[in-house]
Amino acid sequence: MTLSKAKNILVLLLAGLTIYQTGVLWFFNITNRNFLLNYFPFMQQASISEGLDRLVTPWRIITIHGDGRFSVQYNNLSRPNVERYGDIVLSHLLQRGSFVSAQRLDYGALLAEPGYIYEYAFPMEADWFTQGFGQRDSLLTDQGLAPFRQVIIRPPAYGSIDAHVFFLCENGYAHEFTVPPLGTGDGRDAFEHMISQEAIGAYYVFAELQEGEGFIRHGEFVFHGVQVTNPYADVHGGLSLNFVQGQVAGFFSNPAVIRPIPGDDVWVYRDVNTVVRYYGTNILEYISYRAIDRSGPSTFVNDYAAAIQFLERDHLVINETYLADFREEYGQRIFYFNYVIGNIPLIMPPNWPRNAELSHPIIVTVDHGIVVRYRKLAYNFHIDEETRIVAQADFYSLANQLRQGFTDVRLGYRMGNQYINNVNWFVDGLVFSLN
Repeated sequence: MTLSKAKNILVLLLAGLTIYQTGVLWFFNITNRNFLLNYFPFMQQASISEGLDRLVTPWRIITIHGDGRFSVQYNNLSRPNVERYGDIVLSHLLQRGSFVSAQRLDYGALLAEPGYIYEYAFPMEADWFTQGFGQRDSLLTDQGLAPFRQVIIRPPAYGSIDAHVFFLCENGYAHEFTVPPLGTGDGRDAFEHMISQEAIGAYYVFAELQEGEGFIRHGEFVFHGVQVTNPYADVHGGLSLNFVQGQVAGFFSNPAVIRPIPGDDVWVYRDVNTVVRYYGTNILEYISYRAIDRSGPSTFVNDYAAAIQFLERDHLVINETYLADFREEYGQRIFYFNYVIGNIPLIMPPNWPRNAELSHPIIVTVDHGIVVRYRKLAYNFHIDEETRIVAQADFYSLANQLRQGFTDVRLGYRMGNQYINNVNWFVDGLVFSLN
């Protein structure tokens, strides 16, 4: 082999190695590599598909036992039978369902028969819902459904073969559809088998509030304490500029070029396009300054998929999340996420911690498919299996104490700094003791 040929081979090898290393760095932070997603549509489609699947996952599923008792399971579903049955019926609905009628909502009548309720924490659009179940056009979009927060799935009545599905729209109408059987898994026998495997108990009652309705926990129940940890602290519980830098390195395309900037109440880490701040209130903030192509349309589904992909790449978020709300502002979409710990929501009281402007544990801002801002409470939450706390949830006693109208009542863990050993009533955002 001549010296010239050897040099050419060496140049080719070095070029290949450079391309490989560049690819590793770029794909490590793929959420912000929008042009790569345009060149590789299969990656973009996989991200959108994952986002759609998360979008149509209810934040909680309510089992209607048909005798005045209700069970509530939040979206860290430990009872997969519930979700499996509902998804089968809804998939069949979009394939061969039939529209029956749209009537003024009679909620009490809809709760009289056994079934499931898929409940969303935000107004769900019919086209998002349809796409989330793998369809483009369906009778849902044909009927022009208004946004809805609840879907009631009712198995076939005895002597019948058709299931029924009701979409409870925010305009006060319930749209009813029938679902013919397409195979095993969606009939009355399947429903009876699945519901028999659940723990049935008088967990919740349906309460009519002065300006609303809701499922309220009632009676004695057991919960565990919650240990609060900070993954940005070292093994001794201390925070240092260097240790936090190692924990935030995943937000940068090339961690080797991070420039740390110490401060009194905030530590800043940055490169040419990214800034990460860790505040003394234990809030982490990521901001991207990359150029954004705003020439194309921005869709809710694409932006939500980008938010989910970014959130799931944050390996220091270990708890179950659900989309609690969203809004649009200045051409951007802001997504708000909450936690569920051991089938009990984790609720952040207003202005906690210390007026930090963090209304939810996680807030993701997306602009044309690019995450431009990400703020979160830098805590993880772990169930303490060694503690077993028995509590009485006396909603009616609470209502008598309030002596005023209210629209929303729920039980939840209140955000704490080190350990949570109590569940509180949250009434229109205000905190009350359990008993």
